[in-house]
Amino acid sequence: MFRKSVRIKFILWYTLLLAVTFLLFSFILYFDFEKSQRDNMDDLLFSQAEGVVSSINTYWETEKMEAIKGGVSESVFTKINNENFVKIARRWVSEKSREPELLNIMVSIYDYSGAIIASSAGLGQGSYLPDGIANKLDEDNVFYENRRIRLSRSSEMSFRVLTLGVVENGKIVYFVQVASPLTLFYASIRRLRFILFLLLPLTVFIASIAAGEFLVSITLKPLNRMMKTVRQITGENMHLRLQIPETKDEIKKLAETFNEMLDKINSAFISQKRFMHDASHELRTPLTILKGELEVALKKARSQDEYLSVLRSNLEEINRIVRIVENLLLLARFDSQEAVLKKNPLDLGLLLEETVKDTRVLAEKKNISVESSLEGNVEFEADGEKLRRVFLNLLDNAIKYTLEGGRVSVGLAKRGSYAEIEIADTGIGIDNKDLPFIFERLYRADKSRSSQGFGLGLSIAKSIVQAHRGTISVQSKLHQGTTFKVCLPLTALPD
Repeated sequence: MFRKSVRIKFILWYTLLLAVTFLLFSFILYFDFEKSQRDNMDDLLFSQAEGVVSSINTYWETEKMEAIKGGVSESVFTKINNENFVKIARRWVSEKSREPELLNIMVSIYDYSGAIIASSAGLGQGSYLPDGIANKLDEDNVFYENRRIRLSRSSEMSFRVLTLGVVENGKIVYFVQVASPLTLFYASIRRLRFILFLLLPLTVFIASIAAGEFLVSITLKPLNRMMKTVRQITGENMHLRLQIPETKDEIKKLAETFNEMLDKINSAFISQKRFMHDASHELRTPLTILKGELEVALKKARSQDEYLSVLRSNLEEINRIVRIVENLLLLARFDSQEAVLKKNPLDLGLLLEETVKDTRVLAEKKNISVESSLEGNVEFEADGEKLRRVFLNLLDNAIKYTLEGGRVSVGLAKRGSYAEIEIADTGIGIDNKDLPFIFERLYRADKSRSSQGFGLGLSIAKSIVQAHRGTISVQSKLHQGTTFKVCLPLTALPD
């Protein structure tokens, strides 16, 4: 359940990302704090060491001036192997090392050879110069180290130790060593470590679960509304659609995509229902005829000619049923966008010329003249067989509904990137109340569904034209004639 729940996954990922982020932040903060604390301590020790040197130099200069006044030559005053300097250093440590500014600071002074001259009380054997100290000094003549110093037999403490080499005339004349206990430093580091790596993760974990739950509730709220709507969608109310949120995020795209899918499903559902309705409606008449003729033929013995007549009539009705089923299936394929166009280079003028030629036989029977005005060089890629069916259907209707001695005209002209085909007749026309419905399948102007009217032919013609990204329209006046106009784009069709 936990692996399948989006809510749990969202909260876990949110917690993980937040934990990783705070962990990186904690490490950076920890090491930066440790470095800054160490640098501050080093700066303090360096400042204290310089203060010690300056103070000793003050003592030294005072002694020097008094000695010069007493007649001693200035040239004998050097700090190397000088007993007076040793006395001054010891006196300074004795007098100054307990002052408030040197609280928690241990001071040791060594001569140029590394021998200890003086040190603060309590250092004991913890006071010494590292081996090879002269080579360890940096460019400021300073060396830092951490050192464990035994203050008594039972007491040992960590110190930060700075050793400063005092240079005069290019030579190190003595060393000053100051040390500060690391107790407060380690305590602050431990406190920060406790906060960052124990309390903070615990806080992050608790907060992230609460915040994650809150964010998930807000994020999934539109999805919950969608699911509520989806549960209400059934075959009886396929018109329901998801509410599109006023955002520009993935939730909106999901709702739009789902609505598009519902439109396609609804279209297929309507197509299926329409097919079943149309099939049952159209097949009822020929099946009734078949049943009636067979029942009549079986009531008593018939002659061979009578049986042959019944069979011929039955065959006509069966052929009619086959045509109806084929037409309905073709419309269903167009409705579900499953009909495939067989695209080939096509000369539209030549196709219309051949179609007109094929229909002239029907026109001559009714003494109807068929005229054509076809512009040449109108070529593009299209399904010639299906377009031929469109034009045959329109011409067949024009001849069928035109009285004897009438006229049918066919025109083809190129209008920019479109080919415009007009098929006009001087027939009986179509009533204005019927014009909006003539392209609907099985609609016939004659409500008695006699042969005079429109059935599936115009619906198929419209579907084929639309599959070619074209349009078909009609203008008609009752008892004056009808004109069908087909516009086809001459650009390449999509695959």
